[in-house]
Amino acid sequence: MSKTKISAIILAAMLFVSVFAASVAAVPLCAYAQDAQTVDFYAINDFHGEVDRMPVIAGYLAARQAEGNAVVLNSGDMFQGSMESNSNYGKLLTDCMDLAGFDEFTFGNHEFDWGLDNLRKLASESEVPFLGANIYNWDAETRTWGDFADDLADKYIVKKLDNGLTVGVIGVIGADQITSISSQLVQTIGFKDPLPIIQELATELRNEQDCDIVVASVHAGPQDIVGEEEDFKQPSSAAGLEEYVDAVFCAHTHSAQDYIVDGIPFIQGRRYGEYVSHVQLSVSDDGEVSVTAHGNIPKEQLKDIDQNVRNQVSALIEQSNQSIAAQANEVLAATDATLNSGTAIPRLVCHAIADYAVSQGYDINLAMVNVARNAINKGDITYTKLYNAIPFDNVVYIATVSGADILKEASYSGNCIWRVKGESIKNNGTYTIAVIDYLLYHQNSRRNYNYFPSAFTSGAPAPIALTKQGEEVYNYRLITRDFLRKSQSITASTYTKDSDNTNAELLGSALSGFVSHVGPVVKPTPPVPTTLPTWAIVLIVVGAVAVIAAIVVVVVVVLIKRNRAKNR
Repeated sequence: MSKTKISAIILAAMLFVSVFAASVAAVPLCAYAQDAQTVDFYAINDFHGEVDRMPVIAGYLAARQAEGNAVVLNSGDMFQGSMESNSNYGKLLTDCMDLAGFDEFTFGNHEFDWGLDNLRKLASESEVPFLGANIYNWDAETRTWGDFADDLADKYIVKKLDNGLTVGVIGVIGADQITSISSQLVQTIGFKDPLPIIQELATELRNEQDCDIVVASVHAGPQDIVGEEEDFKQPSSAAGLEEYVDAVFCAHTHSAQDYIVDGIPFIQGRRYGEYVSHVQLSVSDDGEVSVTAHGNIPKEQLKDIDQNVRNQVSALIEQSNQSIAAQANEVLAATDATLNSGTAIPRLVCHAIADYAVSQGYDINLAMVNVARNAINKGDITYTKLYNAIPFDNVVYIATVSGADILKEASYSGNCIWRVKGESIKNNGTYTIAVIDYLLYHQNSRRNYNYFPSAFTSGAPAPIALTKQGEEVYNYRLITRDFLRKSQSITASTYTKDSDNTNAELLGSALSGFVSHVGPVVKPTPPVPTTLPTWAIVLIVVGAVAVIAAIVVVVVVVLIKRNRAKNR
């Protein structure tokens, strides 16, 4: 064979190889989900009511489900965070999850912000199973565990894929997440250590449900499950989980995490729908599971979207938004500069609370709240902007507490105050404050009050909730809304700079020339009873009868005397 022919054959072969390689490289990653031995997992976490991003995310996830070998997860904190979602207590986004085709939804701590009954209602109306395998009934009086809270959650799901693989998903919440919920909302449930529960259920799923792959959807950071490295960013080891699960989808810490530890991917997609987490697992002929792809996909890179689902979700959101448009767009006031979330907004909220408490006749020393979620930029403050800054429904209580508790809590950078009186706060003193329920009723993992325990000691007066006629629940956001309406304009420096009112370091000192910057105390008018007790009615009747009888006697005596005088 001539050199020319050989060269031509080699050139043709190289051209064929290059074309073939190019065609393989052009195959998108999602096409691998059609392989009989692989499964693609897609997950979101800590969405926090970011409804504007839901149409694209729902359309993307629905398209992945349509490929036949995908599992779509949600690791919690889905609803709480925006007016659009909060105004319907999570119902809007629950309906969106149904349209997107989520396979499961794991409870996060903020799912409990509207109480257990609301969760039961959402779960009963949704096509998506709500998971919480370590949520158990709790008896607050005897401080003992009861049975699994099966009226509230399922432990896991089992999904059979088109390629024949069977997948099990266990959903749990971090045990210490109980401390991130206002305690009065969860007095009848608690969260057990999730690690042994994951191990037990994974064994059950493999041995009894014949699952080829088992993963965990966990509303907690990886370090809360298995420990952590010194840099606090990734787990130090899988702590035995490698014998039980094939992947762990994390949440709660709002981090972008993507680690392989002891062969197990630990992944979390930050927050607010900024990422969709993706893990692809492959099962060999002998049942060995391996990781073939993993990473967080930025929202800007979500392609190949189911436009029908996207449009349905958009229409659902638009219909819901129209019902709250007037309230959402109301301009409450204006600010001359940005109010940051760490100090300025909490101080503004404290000022509003203190002002309202004093106007209701409460003689308080100060008001206290914790940090806000988002800043409010310079310009008009609409109700939507206020809602995004403080999306929670915390009720304000008037409580009698020790000076030691006040000084301890005020020293934390996460808490802010507005001082009403210039007198010094002493450790051994007793004071009256206005404080949000999350701080007042906070309990540790042992279910003991640990922020303001003095409010619940024997003999302490019961805390009183601040209310307003016409408002079913007058929470701290509504109090701030009305304060802004009244103020109309806000000077940001009042709250961005330290002052006698806001500087917690001055609490231990008496301040001369102190100005409270709240309205004068107005003693509440004693209520006029609408009905009288029985004993009072009887007394009035007897008194009236006695008076009438006396008058009759006098009249009779006068008449008799006149009659005798005429007969003389």
